[in-house]
Amino acid sequence: MNRPLGILPVLVPIALLVGGCGGPNRANIELRRQNQQLQTQVNELQVQRQADQRVIQGLRDRAGSLPTLPSARLDQLFTTHGLEFGRLTGGADLDPNKPGDEGFVVYIVPTDQTGDKLKAAGSFDIDAFELDDPQRPLIGHWHFDLQQSKQAWAGALMLYNYVLTCPWQARVPRHPNLTIKVKFFDELTQTPFDAQRIIKINVPPQTQPS
Repeated sequence: MNRPLGILPVLVPIALLVGGCGGPNRANIELRRQNQQLQTQVNELQVQRQADQRVIQGLRDRAGSLPTLPSARLDQLFTTHGLEFGRLTGGADLDPNKPGDEGFVVYIVPTDQTGDKLKAAGSFDIDAFELDDPQRPLIGHWHFDLQQSKQAWAGALMLYNYVLTCPWQARVPRHPNLTIKVKFFDELTQTPFDAQRIIKINVPPQTQPS
């Protein structure tokens, strides 16, 4: 029995439509899904970064009980962004009549956002560690308040930094290498900055290890 020819024009498009509906490629689907996840993460990080910036600005604007400039105005100024050690940082022979060093001296200066040296006011805390003696690594702690730091500024001749002298305290180191950690608290921005360096000292003979 012959089919009516009038049905063929309808069946052919349907067959073509069914044959072409294999669906999107699985790899493309997975790629789109990963891209959407990455975009979501980027959006979340941007939101978090904006929130962190608002918190930081708020803390800087309200830091302590001291009046400080708003963050928008501070951004227009040259302010402390880091610390730079002077090449003379190291052991100090504070008593020429005695052998070895009686302490060390830190030459350090704040630097601005362009890396240039900046005479910024603030206080310093210095810690010295003798890492070769793990049983008692801490050598001492020295604090220089705002007034003491001002007096320690040297801006004459070839010097342009703070010169902080740290005599030995309760314990004298027994090894030539010391690790010093310096924390500077900027008076203008009420922000702390840290720097670390290994220095060499001339160990007094009576304290050298056997």
